[in-house]
Amino acid sequence: MKLERLNLWALLAIGVLALALVSACGPTTLTAEHGVADLRAVSLRDGQALQVVATTNVVGDVVANVGGDRIDLVVLMDVGVDPHSYVPTPADTAAIHDAHLVLANGAGLEAGLEEMLTSAGGEAVQIHLSDGLELLAAPGGHEGADEHDHGDVDPHVWFDVQNVIHWVEAVELALSTLDPANAGVYHENAQAYTAQLEALDGWVEQQVAQIPAGNRKLVTNHPSFGYLAARYGLEQVGAVYPISPSAEPSAQDIAALEDAIREYGVPAVFTESTVNPKLAEQVAEDTGVRVVTLYTGSLGKPGNGAETYLSLIRYDVSAIVEALR
Repeated sequence: MKLERLNLWALLAIGVLALALVSACGPTTLTAEHGVADLRAVSLRDGQALQVVATTNVVGDVVANVGGDRIDLVVLMDVGVDPHSYVPTPADTAAIHDAHLVLANGAGLEAGLEEMLTSAGGEAVQIHLSDGLELLAAPGGHEGADEHDHGDVDPHVWFDVQNVIHWVEAVELALSTLDPANAGVYHENAQAYTAQLEALDGWVEQQVAQIPAGNRKLVTNHPSFGYLAARYGLEQVGAVYPISPSAEPSAQDIAALEDAIREYGVPAVFTESTVNPKLAEQVAEDTGVRVVTLYTGSLGKPGNGAETYLSLIRYDVSAIVEALR
């Protein structure tokens, strides 16, 4: 069940504002699917902005497009940080404690943050934006997986642009309910950003259509493109790290991957800006294919063409199409 239900809940928001949060017991974790309706307005001092925390910089960019200058946004993970292996800092704990709202990707992506999110204290409402989306199963098994393994589902939901449109709906409703004085601004921002996302979704479809059907196969550092593949007609046929970048592949895993590259005639191995490319480069050298770097769990640094969610998707899709076409 997806977040289209939020459109109905937006109409019912006035009726549910009387529902109280259980704030005396610390942060309340809600799901984007049903918990947004349980929010109520917070008391803000004159001149005080809503205090919002986003876990990843991808989530943060989406939130910033909806909240604009009406929120005080803290993003925990800097550019270039791998969400799978992120270790929280004392400053992160303080930001969570002081926040009104915490927005996370969820679906197990921020496994290293879970304990801190629970123990930080304060009265922040925590929403996992991936709750309520149709999640894909995680590829591969879990034998030997460590604390950073993200479990049974694939958390990389932002590679389906339609999922991010649902994020925007959830973010708008959460911000508008907590801060009703600025609801009109949040709505206008969300509508404008959604129009850009809809255009991006159509652009991705057009770009992938340029790849011959037999060439639409991806080999990546780890299986982060399941949603891109499922929505836009690609196929993940292998990954250097079959479970997550934290779980080292076996020699048998690497041999099977190299066999698959040769069998399918895959022309490139796609590495990631947040994952050490050394092993992927060795696989590429062994099989005589190219190495192409993409952005997955983090935005890029200023000037590299992937500084926002919109530009990240454009960068990655352009690189994939160029390599496979």
